[in-house]
Amino acid sequence: MKMKIRMRLSLGLSTAVLGLMLTAGCSILPQAQTDPTRYYVLSTPPAAAAVAASGLKAPAIHLRAVELASYIKSKPLIVRRGDNEIEFREYARWGEPLERGIGRVLRAELLARGAAGAVLATGVRAYYVDYDYELTIRVLTCEGAAAGEVQFRAVWELMTTGAKPTVAAHGDFSAEGLKWDIKSEASLASQLSVAVAGLAAEIAGGLAKAK
Repeated sequence: MKMKIRMRLSLGLSTAVLGLMLTAGCSILPQAQTDPTRYYVLSTPPAAAAVAASGLKAPAIHLRAVELASYIKSKPLIVRRGDNEIEFREYARWGEPLERGIGRVLRAELLARGAAGAVLATGVRAYYVDYDYELTIRVLTCEGAAAGEVQFRAVWELMTTGAKPTVAAHGDFSAEGLKWDIKSEASLASQLSVAVAGLAAEIAGGLAKAK
């Protein structure tokens, strides 16, 4: 008789414990977490006043694929902490390949400034367009410094086309005086957009001299 009472008590306790576990199941199971990742793109700042018409036809440009230093090819935005240390912001990523974003902004800026009549990328050449120049760009730095500076540097070269192409203009552009809010990656993307626009302005100057 005592054995039966003990078995019933044991069964009752087990059932009660199981019931509590099922009731508290929602607190035991892991909760779904919101993805903290944010995505950014380069924007086209308001263009400077278009170059005054000179009576000359604006040249057609073949923009070759923008080259990036290998470490810049990563998806996360980059913050530099020293000469030899960089930080990849894993939760702040580019929404498109950076080289395409830079090419997109350059094209829009050169057209808006009246520096070019057409800017076509590799593989998008129209059969009716005869290029006047080929534009090559290599981006060496494209990041924010931990102290708040914006670091953007690119070398570029403008070549004539034809049987004997020659260098029409070239440059080594570095953005100066740009700052970003170190707590906002959106601020960094915005200021890098300004830097690319500055590069476009220098290239536009080179085109004007090459005419």
